[in-house]
Amino acid sequence: MDAQTNGAASTPDRQRHPLARGLEIITLMVDSGEQSYGVRELGVRLGVSASTAHRLLGDLEELGMVSRTPAGNYRLGLEFLRLAWTANTRFPIREAANDVLAELSAQSGESSFFAVYNEQRRRLMFAVSVESSHPLRYTVPQGVWLPLHAGASGLAILAFLPEDTQSEITGGALEALTDRTLVDAGQLTERLAQIRRDGYALSHGERIDGAIAIAAPVMGPADVVIGDVGITIPETRFNATKTSELTTLVKESAALLTRRFTGSRSDAAHSVS
Repeated sequence: MDAQTNGAASTPDRQRHPLARGLEIITLMVDSGEQSYGVRELGVRLGVSASTAHRLLGDLEELGMVSRTPAGNYRLGLEFLRLAWTANTRFPIREAANDVLAELSAQSGESSFFAVYNEQRRRLMFAVSVESSHPLRYTVPQGVWLPLHAGASGLAILAFLPEDTQSEITGGALEALTDRTLVDAGQLTERLAQIRRDGYALSHGERIDGAIAIAAPVMGPADVVIGDVGITIPETRFNATKTSELTTLVKESAALLTRRFTGSRSDAAHSVS
């Protein structure tokens, strides 16, 4: 019975290096397809004690490779997902998002972006972008970690994070990047609630003066927000009558990437009425 618990458990040498054990846990989580895992369950599958499994998970959690659910179980961490998608040149982020962003830019006529969220930093990074053909356009900075409270690109992520994380961010020191950046905790909390109801964020010059942005969240495994998709528009060219049309395009693009990353139908937050 013990030999059939898991393929790894039948290996004679059980005194493996912690790194190898950690990789076994990650491999198990990826291959099994389950949403979350208990400490004892993982210990049984790996053929180790619960205390050993707990210690290994603690190390992985510090690195962001796994994260804890509200129920106390463990799931794949956002840092692991970010590294996996970034490192894999054959499919994840760039190839998964490039065609979606190209289509979004073609239909909207504006520059588009896909930003990823880092749970440890509690910041976003623009991972992929497609520039508009207009001579006057905004180019998003890639490879730079940016705060979540300023601009649609950050707010569309912040609004879908767990409530305790939102509270810690909104209750902390919020830098006013422009004179339009919302830094009042109460007002910001109200705005985040509205974004959750709408399924998208719209900002006017809150991260960059003169830039308008529309963004919608992209969800990953276990219905966790992993980033967002959006467009940037120079304020001088923005036509408010097209807001509904542009919002629909952004939400549809976010829903498509959500389906690609989860293999399931998008949730209500991304549904287009």
